[in-house]
Amino acid sequence: MSPQIQLKISTSLAQDATIRLQLGDAIRAIYEVISFPEGGEPDWERMKKVFLPNARLTRITPEGVDCFDLETFQAMALEMLDRGIYTSFFEHELIRRVNMFGAFAHVLSAYETKTCPDASYFLARGVNSIQLLRERDSWRVLSLLWDEEAENVPFNLEHIFAGEITRG
Repeated sequence: MSPQIQLKISTSLAQDATIRLQLGDAIRAIYEVISFPEGGEPDWERMKKVFLPNARLTRITPEGVDCFDLETFQAMALEMLDRGIYTSFFEHELIRRVNMFGAFAHVLSAYETKTCPDASYFLARGVNSIQLLRERDSWRVLSLLWDEEAENVPFNLEHIFAGEITRG
């Protein structure tokens, strides 16, 4: 292999590593903006930077599917805060799987929610399906879809992340 070809390969690998680090930063930011301590609330201003203006947030519940844009998600969350359903909220990632192509990425991210970061128990566990779009040198969320563990939706990480490839 010629030195010139090796240089192109290593540059490509370095660029890919940078892009993946930036994607990791974007995923961490999602969890950071929705988490808040007692008496606080999500970081709404930063959320506008993490999510694209036309982003969709979709929640699956036993009662059905709720679809939000950023404005209606904020209204729903503030109503829950006003009613005392949540007084603090911390969500953190357990594991993820990333698929990227060109300027988009799909991330499957398992999480736990707690009342404080160091709590020994969790409130809920689930999986986020996140689609991100790369703009210039950063990733922004286009879609966030989540479902939580339930009796009929077991939380088995090996099963969730096993995946299979089906050819069409």
